[in-house]
Amino acid sequence: QPSDMKTILLLVVVILGNGPNVLGSCGAGYVDVDGTCISLSEAAAVARSAGAVAVSTSCKRNLRTGECEGSQGSGGGGCFPGTAEVSLLSGDGKKMKDLAIGDEVLTGPATYSPILGWLDLKLGEDTSFVTLETNLSSSLSLTGNHIVFIQPDAEDKVTTKYAQDVRMGDVLIQEVTGQKGEVIKISQFISAGYFAPLTESGTLVVDGYLVSCYASFPHWAAHIALYPARTWPHIFLGGTEEGTGTFVTTIKHLGNLLNLRNPAVPALLLMDAAKEEF
Repeated sequence: QPSDMKTILLLVVVILGNGPNVLGSCGAGYVDVDGTCISLSEAAAVARSAGAVAVSTSCKRNLRTGECEGSQGSGGGGCFPGTAEVSLLSGDGKKMKDLAIGDEVLTGPATYSPILGWLDLKLGEDTSFVTLETNLSSSLSLTGNHIVFIQPDAEDKVTTKYAQDVRMGDVLIQEVTGQKGEVIKISQFISAGYFAPLTESGTLVVDGYLVSCYASFPHWAAHIALYPARTWPHIFLGGTEEGTGTFVTTIKHLGNLLNLRNPAVPALLLMDAAKEEF
């Protein structure tokens, strides 16, 4: 069991990342702890065993979210834990980890679609998830950069938010019961493995709540960009192989080049185009 001082030091190092003033003589990716050079991943593991709820290793900060780009829960893949559950056409539930290509799942109001393939899939990697608990005595868990659908109390219009941007009082759509679930508690946990299935509609009902299949970029942009994958999944999506496929990776790089992670950018581009037109 590490000492309290060592635990504090490890937490500070892991949270702040590997700045040059922190690394000392150990070199990039390592930190000096009591005269011993250990990797940042080892520091994260020790800090987690000491009771840290969520840790972050060296990263490039996303200017919009303040989170680490390339990590689960921010700029990396957006997915669900293996324990998340979808609703099958048969009426049964099925864990995300047991889901198979071709399974008919609930994707909207009384609408079922087959799973076309995986946008991202990793069976054993530790991943940080956000849990949104509602007043319906149920919850939804997903990575922070995954998109959820929100319905304001006094409006019928449905909007989207990244899970990490959801706040207490936001209303999720409980598609199975038709109710509105007000978020009353937000927490985080770490679990091994993550799963990101794709359907033709680009939507899913996970743990009873309506969510997007997409993450990191606006739902509409991802849905358009992934049209080839939705139309010809056998060509553009992987089967059961782990990781992110070449096509999806290329789309993500393109989205980064266009700065589509910032939802304000498309609106600004449209405004500029309108000014030129008139």
